[in-house]
Amino acid sequence: MTALELRADLLQEIVMNADNTDILQKVLDFFRSLTNRKTDKTLMTKEDFFKKLEKSRAEASRGEVYAKRDGETFDEFFKRLENEL
Repeated sequence: MTALELRADLLQEIVMNADNTDILQKVLDFFRSLTNRKTDKTLMTKEDFFKKLEKSRAEASRGEVYAKRDGETFDEFFKRLENEL
């Protein structure tokens, strides 16, 4: 189906249900959820990535590291980091 055909079908369905506010609201919410661009906090440029990597290497060489303790689960480790940082 072409974009034009899809648009015509979509508009026809909307017109047929134009009096049903519940359906229209659900369609609007769903459409917005499909089209809203969410920013990804993890995206970075190549230069930023290598800067961050170099900073981490420098911190590690100075001994500024976090280590998992004996018997500590990863969940506990991450929770501890969350509280320390």
